[in-house]
Amino acid sequence: MECQSQRHPDPRGHRADAGTCARRRRRGGADALWLSEHGWQVTASDISGNALARVRAEADRRGLSVDRLRRDANDREAFPSGGFDLVSLQYGSFQRTPDQRGLHNLLGAVAPGGTLLVVSHDLAPLAEPVDVATQTRMFDPGAYVGIEEIVAAIGEAGDWTIEVHDTRDRPPGAASTHHVRDVLLRAVKSNRSPLA
Repeated sequence: MECQSQRHPDPRGHRADAGTCARRRRRGGADALWLSEHGWQVTASDISGNALARVRAEADRRGLSVDRLRRDANDREAFPSGGFDLVSLQYGSFQRTPDQRGLHNLLGAVAPGGTLLVVSHDLAPLAEPVDVATQTRMFDPGAYVGIEEIVAAIGEAGDWTIEVHDTRDRPPGAASTHHVRDVLLRAVKSNRSPLA
C-alpha cells in the first residue's frame, strides 16, 4: 500500500500517512509491526539476523508483511537511496566512522518530502564523572553516532526542516533501566534541492 492517502492515528495521538518505511532496530520490531498493521510498506533493518528472524516470526504470526534487510548502517549502499517516506531509528546505534558513512546512509535513505524520526536515550548523564570504585561504564557514547551529530548533519545539508528536537521525560511505567529521559528528533527532507 505504498503512498496511500489514507491516514492512520499512531499511539501517541499523531497521525501518519501510509507509505514506505525503513525501520532500524529496537524493541523486537514492535514499531515495524505497528506500521505494517496500519498500512505501511515496511522494511525492517538490523545488523542482527536473530532480531530479523524474530520480526519475521511475529509478522508471520500476525499475518503481516514486513521486508527484512540485514545490514550495518555503515555498509556501502546499506539502504536504497531516497527510498523511504519514513526512516525511523528508535534507540538504535551505529558506530562512528571517519567518513560518516552510516550517517550519510541514514539521511540518504529518506525520500524527498519524507520524514526522519529518531528517538534516543538522553546520554547527558554519561558525561558526568563517576566514582570508579563503585561504578563502571560499559558503553562509550563517543564511539557511536549520536542524535546531535544527526542534527548537525541535517543543518549542514540545508534541505531539511527540523520539526521537533527536544528532550522529554519518559512516560510513567515506560520500561527502562536507568534511562529516564529521551531525546527526540523529527525532521522532514525538502522536496527540492537546496541549490534550486
